[in-house]
This record gives sequence, structure tokens and C-alpha cells, in this order.
Amino acid sequence: MAVELLVVGGLSDPWVGPVVAAGQEAMTVAVVEPDQAVDTSAVRILVGAPPDLAPKIRECPRLQWVQSTWAGVDALTGLVPKGVQVTPLKGVFGQAMSEFVLGWLLALERNIITRANCKHWIPEVEAGISGKRLGIMGTGTIGSAVAQHATHFGLAVTGLNSKGQSVPGFVTCYSNSHRFDFAQGLDYLVSLLPSTPATDGIVDAALLARMNPGGIFINAGRGNAVLNADLINALQQGPLRYAILDVFEEEPLAQSHALKNVPGLFITSQTAAPTPSEAIPEVFARNLSLFLAGEPMPDALCSERGY
Repeated sequence: MAVELLVVGGLSDPWVGPVVAAGQEAMTVAVVEPDQAVDTSAVRILVGAPPDLAPKIRECPRLQWVQSTWAGVDALTGLVPKGVQVTPLKGVFGQAMSEFVLGWLLALERNIITRANCKHWIPEVEAGISGKRLGIMGTGTIGSAVAQHATHFGLAVTGLNSKGQSVPGFVTCYSNSHRFDFAQGLDYLVSLLPSTPATDGIVDAALLARMNPGGIFINAGRGNAVLNADLINALQQGPLRYAILDVFEEEPLAQSHALKNVPGLFITSQTAAPTPSEAIPEVFARNLSLFLAGEPMPDALCSERGY
């Protein structure tokens, strides 16, 4: 029988079996490796990582829906035909990202590693993070989760989103056009932005200069948001004391890259919020029910925004 649901991934991937089981109740399913050929003439649904799905999309003339196993879908930009729904993996990364962001802030501000390795008595105490100002660029489900966890540590959290709309968990939110007002007086700045033309180079010298001296910057969104030369200068000349980069425009980062060996800069190799494999079939099953019922999927990509 012709394949209607095509899963692109390895059979050993823990999420593949449950996705197949959920799909088989309603249609014919096949699983292929990314470079494996298959008859896609009847495929209506694609599931997999965006880089693996990209070459398959043009081979599916009846395609109606793409379910990504990643939060980011920029690898599909310009490839998805009009009318085809794309659902990123949403609502599953908030806890891990919160642990990453707050873990780094606490480790640096409380000087935890240095104290743990110290061989002599250090009576001076650190100020900690309570009462400090945290700005989060990107107020979707991930950013909102980080904001809500951060408030438990006494942080005042402001947000940046495209239109400046209010979001629960944030004291106030600013639009992209008011990004300098957003950054003014921040102690910590976290970018969780998707990769779109609107976010290219949004973290630049002018933005960073509005932070308080001794600030900390974390990028766990997409690498396109940061002008690397401006970031390096902000670490060397101020106001930044530390920066943590988890994402880059080219990955893995080359050993000769200018970001390597910059004092105060930590590189974490896109490990901030790994995909929980059990979440993929859960999200897929929920979206599949909506798809089969002809109902809108709230998580679907907005082509105008690009996320």
C-alpha cells in the first residue's frame, strides 16, 4: 500500500517506534533513514529532524503536514509549499532550559566552582542573584518557563517579543523596536530567539552597552542573533563579565574561531535543552488527532513570523 505517513529517522531512535504505533492506527506508515529512497507519491505527513526532512519535502506532492522533532525549523525555510502545515516541537523544553539558564547564573554569581576547588578559606560572600534584573529575548513557551522559574529566585524578569505583547511571568514586555529600552539596566540577558530575518544581529554593541557593568549574557536560541565581534568587545571592554554561548551559525565551532579562548566566554555545544525523546510521540499524537479531525493545530508555524 502507498505510504501516507513517512518517518525519517533511525529505527533505533527511541521516539520512532511510538510515532509509528500512533500513526498506524489511521494510515500506512514507513520508516526510512535520511538518505534512503522511498516512494513518496502518496505521503501526506512527514516526521523527523528538519535537516533530514528538507530534501524529502519536494518529493512529496501530496504533503499536508510536517512534524518536526526539533524546536527550530529554520532548516525548512523556503522549502515548504504554501498550505502545508509545519509544527515545531513545542512545550517540552522549558524545564531543561530553566535549569541551564539558572544553573549558569547561580554557578557564576555564587562562585560555586572556584569555591569548591579552593584550598584556602574565603570569608567574603557573594551577592547572589536575588533582586537582579533578567531580560529574556523570546517570550514563547520556553522563555515563559524560564521567567516563571527565575521569579522564584527573586529575579525581576522583563521580556522582548516582536510586538511587545504582555506575557504571564514577565513584569513587562517590550517590542523589538524598543529593544534598547528593554536592555537598559539589565544585569542578565538571555536570548532564546528563533532564527528569522528579524532576529539577525539583534544582539549588538548598542544593545549590550545598555546593560549594567558586570553583566552576563546567555545565548541558547540561535546563533544568528549575535554579532560575535561586538560580543567579544563587550567582554574585553565592558559591560559584560561573562557570556555563555550554546548555539552558533556554524556548528560545531571551528577550533580557530575567534570565539575560542576569549576570557569570560563559555561554550556549551548546543546542550542547553536536549530533546526528551518521550515528548516527540506525545506531541505527534496530539497533533495527529487534530490533523485527522480537520482542526487547527495551535503549535503550527506562522509563515509571516517564521516560528
